[in-house]
Amino acid sequence: MNPTWVQHLIVLGTLLGVRYTSTDTAGPWCYDDPKCGPEAWAALGDCNSTRQSPINIVTPAAVRNPNLGPVCLTGYGDAGKLSSMKNTGKTVDVHLADGLRLSAQGLPATYTAKSFHLHWGQGEVRPGSEHFINHKGFSMELHIVHTKNDLSTTDALKDPEGIAVLAFFIQATAHARPSPSWKSFTQHLEKVALKGKKTNLDGSFSLRGLLDSVDLARYYRYQGSLTTPNCDEVVVWTVFPDPILVPPDVVAAFPSILNSTDSHAGPRLQNNYRPLQSLGNRQVQASAALRVAPSSSSTPRPAALIPLLISIAAITWQL
Repeated sequence: MNPTWVQHLIVLGTLLGVRYTSTDTAGPWCYDDPKCGPEAWAALGDCNSTRQSPINIVTPAAVRNPNLGPVCLTGYGDAGKLSSMKNTGKTVDVHLADGLRLSAQGLPATYTAKSFHLHWGQGEVRPGSEHFINHKGFSMELHIVHTKNDLSTTDALKDPEGIAVLAFFIQATAHARPSPSWKSFTQHLEKVALKGKKTNLDGSFSLRGLLDSVDLARYYRYQGSLTTPNCDEVVVWTVFPDPILVPPDVVAAFPSILNSTDSHAGPRLQNNYRPLQSLGNRQVQASAALRVAPSSSSTPRPAALIPLLISIAAITWQL
């Protein structure tokens, strides 16, 4: 079509109140500018819908599901599956080769790991996890993205349960023992310091090595969305509450090395997390290995007070 005619059609559509949709449905978005930051995402995709992520997980309100056993991770120990790392300008994204599988009770199918990325704040100064546990955030959060039955990302976005994300908290502490896997990971960040930079990985660390000794039987699960536009509501979230403990220099490396533009003079890549979203009428389930205390556990029931009252009465009578 003649470009002039395209311009005329767009103008005509505007005058008639018709919305013109580009192929980039997410549009421009960012984290650090009010004009394109999270406050403005409501106009993009599903970002203003009712099943959004991340959320604050209130543990007494979670419903324990005895059928939710340990998740099974296949191939996560193979360092050769971590093929490349890229600075997207929004995060650092690690592409995974085929062969990493996720299966667990409560998931509708087997899921294939496609990539993983992280969210952070400003090192120890400002935590940057997306999910919170009982209103508490953590230094960073690691997301491993899987698609149902090895679907392409495009097809997975069409399925209400097309994507499964495993979320792991990372907490900086001076008491953490050195981690060869995290040390190797952060050493690679220099190679992707600028937006658009990409580097092949050398097999010096694996996903299982990064996860350390996290108990895969202890987790929360809920239905939510992607945490970046278009915020598609197609995600089964599995959030592990026990953080991965790392030395402070690991957490400090991400905001101090990575840039959000392709220039060394550009701003650092910091605070790349979405604010908490409302849980609404959704339910958060707790796995069988988690002990969920009822919200009223601190209030004694009347029946439980009867023996105590009888004892008090007996003592008073004797006096």
